[in-house]
Amino acid sequence: MATCAEILRSEFPEIDGQVFDYVTGVLHSGSADFESVDDLVEAVGELLQEVSGDSKDDAGIRAVCQRMYNTLRLDEPQTQGNSQVLLDPPIQLSKITENY
Repeated sequence: MATCAEILRSEFPEIDGQVFDYVTGVLHSGSADFESVDDLVEAVGELLQEVSGDSKDDAGIRAVCQRMYNTLRLDEPQTQGNSQVLLDPPIQLSKITENY
């Protein structure tokens, strides 16, 4: 699977180095904050639209953001919510007070 940087380079070959660094920085530093592709489009979509000129419309930019979002979700480690945790047994106050 392609990385976000590879997707950017293939979709926007004319992208400026500073813009590329900025977008990849936003993608990697904020990847945990992107709960949906809409969040990603909101974060970098407008900038990518400017870079693309007339070559991509809103749907095209959204498709690129969807690919990058999918890549970010595959690269992130599994969260604690997906694993099972063994809890301690329940505490019974009546047994604790018997000792006092």
